Amino acid sequence: MAAGDTKLMSDTVKKDREGLYALADNWQVVFFSDTFASILSTATNPTSSTYTVVSGGNFAANYALANEAVTRSGAVIKFDADDIGQILKNASNPAIKTAGLINATHTNDLFQVWDMTADGTTAVDTVNNDFTFNFGAGGINTSTNTST
Repeated sequence: MAAGDTKLMSDTVKKDREGLYALADNWQVVFFSDTFASILSTATNPTSSTYTVVSGGNFAANYALANEAVTRSGAVIKFDADDIGQILKNASNPAIKTAGLINATHTNDLFQVWDMTADGTTAVDTVNNDFTFNFGAGGINTSTNTST
């Protein structure tokens, strides 16, 4: 795995399609010390407490998202929000390996995870380096309809 790899959690995608979640829900980003490989997309009803959320130093326990939006351009549907921005280096910052998108309105359901490591195991050095978390041009996630 490598930085930026992502996976959607099967149960939360199911709940989303059943209409449980809404844009007005409290969507948050959290950081985990768990490796990307150890977080199974097929886990049954995963929540943020299923894994090890880390905080401390300049890292908050969670980052509430702002300006969530779902847009469509042709066959591409994008879920996006404002980036959480830069977190300054600090000797007390935790070792992070993954980031997760949770829905705090619904028992902190874990919706999606991103690998933050370069090699799948080595934590990001947030003690000696500032850390910036951005969703990028693709937003939080995109779906592309390839049917015609």
